[in-house]
Amino acid sequence: MRQKIEYLKVKFALGAITLAVGFIAATIALFQWVDQTGVHYLFGGYSRYVLGFGGFAAMIFGSMLINDAWVLRAVMKGKYELSTNRSVSTSETIREETELLDQVYDESEVFPPLPEY
Repeated sequence: MRQKIEYLKVKFALGAITLAVGFIAATIALFQWVDQTGVHYLFGGYSRYVLGFGGFAAMIFGSMLINDAWVLRAVMKGKYELSTNRSVSTSETIREETELLDQVYDESEVFPPLPEY
């Protein structure tokens, strides 16, 4: 359980940092601070477009990470009554389920015979 909590904290921190970087990049592109910040030398004439689209993508990705962390935290607390530890199906349980289905649905009862020509 401790490892899952650390994982959620890391995911939340990465999401917050990515969201902040996205806001900064989009702000630089939006208010045309490209020449003042020195980004123009890195990306050239396309620096506004690179920062604008990259900042927008970073904001979306950061928001998704933060949302995942919040939802997983709520699920782990039992808020949505979802099971976090699902049992793995073994080959024996799969075989038992298929035998039960074979008993219930016999092909001769479900499908009528094909006409002969």
